[in-house]
Amino acid sequence: MQYHQCDKYPIEFVLSENIDKHFDSHNHVGHYVISVIMQGTVTVCLENREVVCCRGDVFIIPPYAVHSVRQGRDARLLSMCIGTAFVEETDVNTAESIVRELLKDAAVQGIFGKEQGNKLLVSVREVYRLRDSGQKEIDAGIKILTDKITNHPEQELSIEALAADIFVSKYYFIRKFRNSVGMTPHQFCIQNRIRKSQGLLDEEKTISRIAAEMGFYDQSHFDRAFQRIVGISPSEYVRSKKQIGQST
Repeated sequence: MQYHQCDKYPIEFVLSENIDKHFDSHNHVGHYVISVIMQGTVTVCLENREVVCCRGDVFIIPPYAVHSVRQGRDARLLSMCIGTAFVEETDVNTAESIVRELLKDAAVQGIFGKEQGNKLLVSVREVYRLRDSGQKEIDAGIKILTDKITNHPEQELSIEALAADIFVSKYYFIRKFRNSVGMTPHQFCIQNRIRKSQGLLDEEKTISRIAAEMGFYDQSHFDRAFQRIVGISPSEYVRSKKQIGQST
C-alpha cells in the first residue's frame, strides 16, 4: 500500500495493491472516501448492501457509513480521502480546483493515470451532493460520545462512565451505540486510536512511544491493531508515505 499526502490540505491518495485483505466493518469519522477500481474486483458491503466492483467502477464512503472491503491480491484500488472539515469549509468549485492541481502533481509522479484521476475529480461534486443531502443520522447523545472518543481516543473511557454521560444503563448504551455507529464502543475507540496514531507517525517519535501514548498494552498489541485496520504495519506505513502537491 502507498500513501500520498497533501502537505497543505487534508487530502490523501491511497494505492492499495498486492494484498489479499478483508477490512472488517468500520467507518471513517473524519473524511469522505472516493475509490476507483484500477484492476481486478473489489467487494464492498456498504450499510448491509454488498456490491462487487470491477475495473473502472467508483464507490464513495461518506462519514459514519459502516462498510467492509474485500480485496484480492490481483486487485488495485485507488482511494482519495478528503477531510470532512475541508468539505464543510470549502465550496465545491474551489475544492475541484484544488483536487485538479493535486491530480496533475500525482500524474507527474506516476502514481496513477489520467483515467483514474478524471473519475476522482468528477466524484468530488458527488461528495458535496452527499453532504448537502445530509449525513447519516446519529442519536444526539451518541454523537456527543463519538465526538468525545474521536477527539481523545487515547483516554481510558469505561463503558459505565460513557453510559452515565447520557443517563442510560451500560447494556442499553452498548446496544444503542452499536445500532447507531455500527460497532461496539471498544471497536470504535481502537479504530480512532489507530487513526490518530497515523498522524503521530509523521512526528519524530518511536513506534513504541506512540503505542504507549495511545493506550496500547505494548508495541506488539499496537502493531496487530494497526495491521488489522490499516492493512500494513506501522513501520511499513511510515516507509510508504510520500508528499504531493507541495507547490499547490
